[in-house]
Formats: sequence, C-alpha cells, structure tokens
Amino acid sequence: MVIIHTNDTHGRMAPPVSDRLRELTAEQPGAVLLDAGDAVSAGNLGLRVGGEPALETMSELGYAAMCLGNRESHPRKEIFPRKVDRARFPILSANAVAKGDAPLPVRPHVLLDHDGLRVGIFGVTVPMFTKKQWSQPLCDYWFDDPLRTARAQVDILRPQVELLVALTHIGFRQDLALAEACPEIDLIIGGHSHTDLTEPQWVGRVPVLQARAFGYYAGIAVVELEAGRARLVEWSKRALRADIPRPEA
Repeated sequence: MVIIHTNDTHGRMAPPVSDRLRELTAEQPGAVLLDAGDAVSAGNLGLRVGGEPALETMSELGYAAMCLGNRESHPRKEIFPRKVDRARFPILSANAVAKGDAPLPVRPHVLLDHDGLRVGIFGVTVPMFTKKQWSQPLCDYWFDDPLRTARAQVDILRPQVELLVALTHIGFRQDLALAEACPEIDLIIGGHSHTDLTEPQWVGRVPVLQARAFGYYAGIAVVELEAGRARLVEWSKRALRADIPRPEA
C-alpha cells in the first residue's frame, strides 16, 4: 500500500502543486492521499468568503481524509462548518468537542478497506481553545488533550485494523510523544510544525513523518503487511514546486 501525504499547504493547492500531485497519483495507482492539516488560506479566526478553493482541489484530487488543522477550525458555530464545507472527504479530529447544538463538521476516525487491508485513520488537532480557557464562554467548541484522546482512539481501532495511522496536527515534538505513549500505532503522519524531515523519525517501531510546508513536498510512504500488522518499508519526499528555498543554516 502506498500513502501520499501533504501538510500545511496554506492554500497553495493551485498548479503546479496540484498538477504534480496528479502526476504522483498516476505514477502510484491506488495510492491513498492524506493531508495533515492547515490546507486552507484563511487564518485561525478568518473565513474566506465563497469557501476554500484548496478543499475543492483536494476533493478533485481524491484525498481520502485530512486532519483538522488550526486554520480550519473556528470557535464559533456560525463559521466553523463554513470553513470546511467545500471538502468532499472526511476531516478528522477526535479531540474536537461541540457544545450544545453546535454542528461538528469533523469525525474522530475513518475505516478503509484498501485491497483487502483494513486501515484505521484517526486525527488529533492542536488545542486552539480549551475547556478551561478564559474565552470559553464565547466559544461553541473546545479541544481535549490530543495525547489522551489518541490513546482512546488506539484502544478502539487497534483490534479492528491491520494498519493504524495517526493523522495529526500537533507538531513534531508532540508526535514523538504520541509515538512513545502509543506504540500500537503503525504510522504517524504529522503537521503544524513545518518540520522538514529527510528520513522517518523512529520512536521504537513507530515512524513519524512530516513533509515541510507550503506545498514544497509530498511524502510517499510504502507499507507492507507482516505477520498480521502493517509496517513502513520505504519513505521518500517528492518536490511539488520548483521554487524550494534552502533550509536555513
């Protein structure tokens, strides 16, 4: 199974990024497309009138799921659903909680059957507004602790699947902590910190992946089933843009 993943594109899903992703999916027939959040151009408290073209493009590309990023979230029920309403794929955030009758435009996880492989994917998001925050009376939502929530998702999903993916928007350091706390996870695909990895970061048997930001790269993960459980056997980054700046020294 091949997974092509992006993160923190911040509205940069127009050509050449989208064209290159189409090429990559053509090169890898049947690949699963995932995104680790912050795909939209609006800010944390902003709203793009008319919706987000990036989500429309991602829908056309065939993304299977994305994690809710801080930029896709909003504390008010009048705005949060509108920020993501152009996505025709599941948006995941197991630690997002709605108050009262506020609509929650995310789900905790998805289950896929990919060529006979049972796959579970859950999402957790950096807590932009919490239950104890001073501004909570003005909010229609809060975020629970992502690591504690992830532990609950692992307990639910691990018995059901052969490949368990954490699709996260909590930052690289928290991803490492997640891998330490939940060794039952097979693959962590992260975002938020814009980390430019050159190879997987392994914590025990759990690989943590991230592919920088702004549509510069996509990651390509190859997983294989071994003794009833999937494992990462290969990972690489592919350039999506020609104007990639060198990392700062």
